[in-house]
Amino acid sequence: MALDDHAPSTATGSDTCTVVVSLRDTPGALGRIAATLSSTPVLALEYVVTGAERARAEIRLPRTHATRARHRLNRMVDATDVR
Repeated sequence: MALDDHAPSTATGSDTCTVVVSLRDTPGALGRIAATLSSTPVLALEYVVTGAERARAEIRLPRTHATRARHRLNRMVDATDVR
């Protein structure tokens, strides 16, 4: 038995999607994103400050969790747009 036989499978590009959140860059905004998605399997997260008090988060996750994640992120007080 090879060592890789028990490795988790890697999701392909068609199995994942990226959710983009525009939000106010406030103290704790990144922590609120993490808390909001704590029960969601996040594959990658990038948080970039784009201007005075503005930020963008790009979150890659399994496509099966995208709709629920978008709804949760839309309820965040800091969020201005979720795509």
